[in-house]
Amino acid sequence: MSNGKLDPSTLKSMEPPTSNFTSVKHRTSYPAIDPTRPELSQAGRTVLITGGGTNIGKAIAQGFGTAHAKKVIIVSRNKAVLDAAVKELEAHAASIKSPTAYASHAVDVSKDAEVIALWEGFAAEGTTIDVLVLNAAMFSEAKLLHELGIDRLWQEFEVNVKGPLHFAEKFRKQADFDKSPKVLLNVTTAAIHMLQNPVVLSRPSYSLTKSTATYALHQIADTVKPEQLQVLSFHPGMLFGEGWKAFGITEDMLPFDSLDLPGSFAVWASSPEAQFLHGRYVVVDWDVTELATGENKKNLEENPDYLRLAIVGIRGTNRDPAYK
Repeated sequence: MSNGKLDPSTLKSMEPPTSNFTSVKHRTSYPAIDPTRPELSQAGRTVLITGGGTNIGKAIAQGFGTAHAKKVIIVSRNKAVLDAAVKELEAHAASIKSPTAYASHAVDVSKDAEVIALWEGFAAEGTTIDVLVLNAAMFSEAKLLHELGIDRLWQEFEVNVKGPLHFAEKFRKQADFDKSPKVLLNVTTAAIHMLQNPVVLSRPSYSLTKSTATYALHQIADTVKPEQLQVLSFHPGMLFGEGWKAFGITEDMLPFDSLDLPGSFAVWASSPEAQFLHGRYVVVDWDVTELATGENKKNLEENPDYLRLAIVGIRGTNRDPAYK
């Protein structure tokens, strides 16, 4: 950085690494994940989204409205932000003649009492959550782990790890959980495998906590069949927001994705078409048709650890015939 501006090489290094998982990459929503497709209909389903008042969460809430979900409930700490989001989402639903109803609850996902009260309220009113989207997240300031302080680090664990696991627990303990297929989506981050990226290096607590939560979702997926509970973790794309402004980045400086991409992808990920990715990690930029075919299809079918967190360089598990 020179004179408060990022030099071109530093700016380029902030872009996520390219991958060859699919030859086609997407920056915006596209036909295969279009929420208006009849095959992706969410009619009759009630959706709960944490961190649903802004940015990614709000885009996902809009996507489920486009797919005609019965009800979408968004939660975050800021009631005023939630109220504004609900009005905007209701206006969009009305403009496309969607029957989706929207509601909000002010909840701090790290506070046990508030989480318990939310789910007890659902039970009391007879509301069953069919799709849970774990999107709430906390970012700490740019400090190394030993400089951040254990209290601040643990606060980030409370939001990024304990919060999602508490919601997942309450979700699975619903009285009529097994009466219909359920979906658990984890909005994670590419930071969990971009450990040499300067942005990631400057905030190691974020990749640490998000990788922990993502690994936990892998473990949850291992205990259920996708026909019962479909579990998927995904990186929502390279999206412009307040975090980038802190680095002096403007929206025109990097190839940011459109918010409708994760919004549409979350709907597709909640459909039976995404069952082949149960328990895996994917990036919304990847083409879902290509993911389901060719070498990717072969790897997913043959390797239970493909697209999951693992120790690079070590192979062989109790599920591997080659294990000795």
